[in-house]
Parts: sequence; C-alpha cells; structure tokens
Amino acid sequence: MIDFHTHILPNQPDKIIKDFGNEEVFDEMFKKNKVTIDYSVLLKNMADLNIKKSIVMGYGWTNFDILKMSNAYNLKCSKENSEIISFCSVNPKFGNKSNEELEKCISMGAKGIGEIHPSVQKIDMSNYEIWKDTMQIAFSSDLPIAIHCSEPVGHDYPGKGDTGLKEIYNFIKLFPRNKIVLSHWGGGLLFYELMKEVKSITKNVYYDTAATSYLYEKDIFEISIKLIGSEKILFGSDFPILNPSKILNEMKKVSDSDLEKITFTNAKYLLGIN
Repeated sequence: MIDFHTHILPNQPDKIIKDFGNEEVFDEMFKKNKVTIDYSVLLKNMADLNIKKSIVMGYGWTNFDILKMSNAYNLKCSKENSEIISFCSVNPKFGNKSNEELEKCISMGAKGIGEIHPSVQKIDMSNYEIWKDTMQIAFSSDLPIAIHCSEPVGHDYPGKGDTGLKEIYNFIKLFPRNKIVLSHWGGGLLFYELMKEVKSITKNVYYDTAATSYLYEKDIFEISIKLIGSEKILFGSDFPILNPSKILNEMKKVSDSDLEKITFTNAKYLLGIN
C-alpha cells in the first residue's frame, strides 16, 4: 500500500519558530496540540500497518525559510529511506525564489508539489499570473500538485480553511493539462463530476481520502467509486492527524480490484513509481 498524504517535521513548532520566525501554519493548525512527528514515527506506523511507501507533504508555508527547511527535511528522509517519497512545498507569492526552490527540489528527487493551502497562504487560486510559472514547471516535470480543499458546509476544524469550490474549479480550468490532486475529497467537488462540463475539465484531477473519518460517513467510498471511478481516488491518511488504520477499516466493503487501485495502482501510475 501507498499512503498518499502524510506530514512530518524535524522539530516541534515552538523550536521551529525560535529558529526561523513566525509561521501562520502553526497559528492555524497547531493551536491546541503543538506536537509534530518526525519520520521515524511514520516509519514505525507504516510497518505496523504493512504500508510500503508514504508520500510526505509540506504544509502551506508562509515563511520562506521554514518552507525551505521543510523541503530539505522531506528530501533528506526520502534519500535515507526508499519507503519515503518526498513532495515539496511552494508558495508562488515568493515569485522567482519559490520557483527556484521548486526546481532545486525536483533535481533532488521530489515527486510532487504540495500540500498547497490557499486559505493559510492567502493565494488567489484563480490568478493565472501568480501560478503560471509554477504550473509550467510542474507540467514539464510531470509532477502532480496537491491542494488542500475545504468543504463549504459542515463543522469547523483546525486548518479547514475557506477556499471555495468555485475557486478550485477555476484553478483546474486554468491548468487542465496538469495533474492535480484535491485533498480531503476535493471539498466535495467530486459530487459535481455528475455535471458533464465539470467531468470534462477534471480528467487529470484525483481525489485523496485524507482525514475521511473526520469528514464523511464510510459510505463515501461506495458512492465516490460509483460517481468518479476508483481510478481517480488515492488512499491518504493525513497522518499524524489521523491514523491510516481508521480509513483502511472504513474501506472493508470496497472490492479487491477497487481497493488495489485506491491504495496502490493509482499512486504508482501518478508518480511513475517503478
């Protein structure tokens, strides 16, 4: 199995802030629990659940020095252990610096971009000029970009954000050739793939299952497979926020063929894993 959505950090938020300065991610997501995990904890959890590889994503960083630190740590971990696959953080508001960092990370083995958090990073996803260079680099390198999506209804939780479905949809329309992964079931965008015009635009869009247990009933798996097909769904846990075992237990009724796609085949294809 491949867990498509996990997070790691080398230090606790307080120490990172002391070393690098303030970061809005910590204010948004770690107000109550200021504990993060390093990759040794992730590896142990993977071994317990027979997960063979995990994608480690950055957060929606607003401090460029922390962004670089996070990328360097993820890449270091993936170099030390082949079970770890590194994505890298970007923030196009930093302009050329962000793109130079992205190209450096790609040269060092990064397999994707993200997780982008539009609300925290205060990025206009409908602004073509802000995103065009980043997305061209991603397209040229055949890298997917993962974006945090928010449900327009339901309960609030740390890091939910308020990025609307229309804004995400407009972003997809701007870059339909790019591989785009919408985290947390795309904030519900998958339900709109019943509309022909939405389905035609989202051919290169995937949805990950990160934090499912906090968001939906387990019926989401059966319904989503019927709506969009299992080939567009990626098993992701959002570890350490949620243990992968919870989501795996909720997929017990998924057929073996669909389960193989969701937990392995789709990620293998999307990332070009040998």
